[in-house]
Amino acid sequence: MQKLKGINLVIASGSEQIQNCLQEAFEHHGAGIRLCGYLNLDFVSQLEIISDKADVILIDMDDSYEEDDEALDRLLEKIDLPILFHDNDFDDINDPEQDCGFSQPAISKLASKLARLVDNNENRKPEQVSDDNKKTSQSEPDFPDDELSQITQELLSHNEELSVAIEKERQLESEQTLELKDVAEFISSYESHEFIESAENVWILGASIGGPEAVKRFLARIPAELPVAFVLAQHLGEGFVSLLATQLDRISSFKVKEACEGHVLRHGEVVIVPVENRMTVNETGMVEFIDKKWKGHYKPSIDMVIKDVTHRYQERAGVIIFSGMGADGVLASQKFAEQYQGNIWAQNPETCVVSSMPDSVRKADLVSYSGSPEALALKIAMHYMGKDSYIN
Repeated sequence: MQKLKGINLVIASGSEQIQNCLQEAFEHHGAGIRLCGYLNLDFVSQLEIISDKADVILIDMDDSYEEDDEALDRLLEKIDLPILFHDNDFDDINDPEQDCGFSQPAISKLASKLARLVDNNENRKPEQVSDDNKKTSQSEPDFPDDELSQITQELLSHNEELSVAIEKERQLESEQTLELKDVAEFISSYESHEFIESAENVWILGASIGGPEAVKRFLARIPAELPVAFVLAQHLGEGFVSLLATQLDRISSFKVKEACEGHVLRHGEVVIVPVENRMTVNETGMVEFIDKKWKGHYKPSIDMVIKDVTHRYQERAGVIIFSGMGADGVLASQKFAEQYQGNIWAQNPETCVVSSMPDSVRKADLVSYSGSPEALALKIAMHYMGKDSYIN
């Protein structure tokens, strides 16, 4: 069966052997190959010329992803075609004994994904494409990105009394004596993880350039009662994690802290992934550092954080991709969507400093909701708290 009959395909890979392997395999499935080569600036220039004759792009991420980030960024910015990112490390049916590491089932699975991506893209009307907010699940209400929209105002008015009560509670907490705070911190530091109620719902926040400000705006509007723990994977230089934690903790009703080994994730907190250590979460919800380096160009790797955390929490996890450059987070988001049909949201381009990273998950047809940081905060509040939702 020719799954790609009539589909014009573009293939990018850092390996000539893989290029030839994929071209031959997909031609067998009926695809027309419009362009096949190394992902570099010259490749993107050629693609700009023939993009109107192509339907979908397949990018093999083994080598090309790390070798030319500038080319990938330009592709994401200039080319308006759906993109499927593939990496053998995220392929459960990878067969190293086959040519190029692709088994026949793996090729068939890739062909099905490409065909589905093209079909989804063609079925979306121009007016639908212009507003990602319309692509929401039937079970959740649709509303504009603007946090000052009518529905937001209605939610705020319905919860005015609650907001006032929370503000009073915060004022009382701020008046605590230093001695009481020290006692509370002392008791907390000696809690045994066996008696801590670990988080049921965990969302990964992925961010890069422009991310700190976007995440700050998002967390500033998150209600304290939201039954979620956040794991923040922010591309940073070493030594800046502590500063970021301090800044975010000042503005959020959630407790923001650096990840430390042995800590159990709990609702009402944000744990920032370290730059130097790869972090995962074990079956009890406890943070563990493992003796492996982050994969890829970025530290921490958003892809690896999504892969590790969603493997633990599965359908109780979620992903939000904020402002940033590149495509970190796409590969693991694809696997998350396929295995668990998980929620994947993204910051809208208008509010990003650089929109390449959220755009990449949108181009892969993975995002069910796009919005400003404030709108994303309201969306997650409504997701868990329904009509009683509010934003601070």
